Amino acid sequence: MHHYPLLLTPIYKQMLWGGNRLNAIYNRNSPHNNTGESWDISCRPGEMGVIENGLAAGQTLAEYIAADKTGTLGTRLVSLDSFPLLVKLIDANDYLSVQVHPGDDLDEVALHSATSTSQWQASDTGKSEMWYILTPPTDGHLIMGLKPGITPAILRTAIESGTVESCLHRLPVAAGDIVNIPAGLIHALTPGVMVAEVQQNSDITYRIYDYNRVGIDGKPRELHIEESLAVADFENKIPKTTIPGLVIKKGDCTFTYAIANKHFAIIKYNLHSSFTETSDPAAFSIFTCVEGEVTITPHAMPGVAAAAVQLATGRSVFIPAGLGSYTIHPKGEHATILKSYVPDVKKDFVAPLLAYGYTRDEIAAYTATAL
Repeated sequence: MHHYPLLLTPIYKQMLWGGNRLNAIYNRNSPHNNTGESWDISCRPGEMGVIENGLAAGQTLAEYIAADKTGTLGTRLVSLDSFPLLVKLIDANDYLSVQVHPGDDLDEVALHSATSTSQWQASDTGKSEMWYILTPPTDGHLIMGLKPGITPAILRTAIESGTVESCLHRLPVAAGDIVNIPAGLIHALTPGVMVAEVQQNSDITYRIYDYNRVGIDGKPRELHIEESLAVADFENKIPKTTIPGLVIKKGDCTFTYAIANKHFAIIKYNLHSSFTETSDPAAFSIFTCVEGEVTITPHAMPGVAAAAVQLATGRSVFIPAGLGSYTIHPKGEHATILKSYVPDVKKDFVAPLLAYGYTRDEIAAYTATAL
């Protein structure tokens, strides 16, 4: 099977808080006036990405994977029962609910209930995620965690009295910032912000507070107080900061190693010229173009024409593990893309940084793995 970079037709989600900037700014074709999310790399029953380019056009991503699971997912991921990542763009025209996601701990997973906001599936586990800020919020801040000293009892009282906002920590952000949101961190997007999101392939969300809104159906939106209090971080164990990352320079391109955990790793490529690399046979990767445009050109196998992919701002592309070498060409003088993948943290993230000269203590701030 000859692999090539895969573009998937976006899946658009109408949301109470959504806007129209995915169409207006990124030239999308959403049918909704209030599009909150575009699921750009999705492999979920009922929410299945369909390939739109190349020989496999019209196939679902699941069908493509089934034809060559090892060559598509990679030798390290071939035993997975479900696809591990979900990549989105989000347009927040209003406040999102103040929310929290459970982790993979079995006690937390047992808290899944029919009252959850999301149409979670049997394969869903916990949900950790990250945001790349495409457009900052109107007031420059996101809701990120709780203020020091907020206990479950204090938050419960605030929920009952309608004063939840007084308990919330606000994080200043700017375009280009990266924010890590592990399971357990209370958070919310705020009006005006647009983000690219990489997350575990799970759709479980617990709402703590929703500004007393009603949903598109005219009914009050459901809250999940007990579930939220059970999984939220009240001890300030999770950092509530933007992530500068550690930079490796190669020629006139820079690579910022930002996040690494067992679920996903994030490296930001800042490209001022073409860059060539080879796919990892152990694991697929995903590129999301967050600034400028790029072309990704696979190096042709004998007798097989290369299938170059144009990646406009905001689009994502799936790179099969068996693709081989390829070159990323920025259009113009500069482009920025995010690489997301399921890592061998020590091999894929720690080792290159050590080789470049960073210390283990410096690297540890960006990983969730003991070094």
